Amino acid sequence: MSPEAKRRVTVTLSLVTIVAACAWIYLTQTGEARHNKALHRRIGEVLAEQTAQLAGNKGKIVTLAINTKDWPELKTQIGAFKATLQKLGTFELREYEMDTKDQPKYGVGSGLSGRRYVRTVNKNTNATVFVSFIGAPRLSKEEIGELMINPRLVAEARNVENVPKLFQQQMIDVAVVSRFEYPAPAPKKPRTADEWFTKRYQIVTAKTVGAVPKPEKE
Repeated sequence: MSPEAKRRVTVTLSLVTIVAACAWIYLTQTGEARHNKALHRRIGEVLAEQTAQLAGNKGKIVTLAINTKDWPELKTQIGAFKATLQKLGTFELREYEMDTKDQPKYGVGSGLSGRRYVRTVNKNTNATVFVSFIGAPRLSKEEIGELMINPRLVAEARNVENVPKLFQQQMIDVAVVSRFEYPAPAPKKPRTADEWFTKRYQIVTAKTVGAVPKPEKE
């Protein structure tokens, strides 16, 4: 092997080693270090604020989420939600963790089925507000007919596809969704938690749902 070829091999091996080391460092860091904590804390706070506006300063709040082990951003959101809710009133909190076995659809802002939502509502007919961290459920007419109460719902949703229909059905009160209106009014380089939230998310209510883009296919 010529000296030039040896040099190339040495350089290549060095680069591979560096890349591998960087990958190992990245993968072995905790998930919490890889997500925008300020943003996700603010999402949790906003969900709590919207919940308290619906419930007043007391009531039973039922949350729907999934195990946070693989979702550090969800852990941040729920922690901020609880802390903020505690400051806003006297609330009884009941938490439901959905079983994600063989259910890859579940994630932050997505996955909640109409069937599981109806089942949870009917187990908690004295609840003041339901809060979903795992999306806005798709509800058929049959599932709506199975509801024993007319629940109030605050949901975090990754997208707005199903949100307008839920408002039409009067099955949701507030949706915190990924931003769909651009450009965002926040600075190009957000610094505060509020600026990050405004850049990435929007709050949808019955008054503002008309601005939600219509899905291409019903």
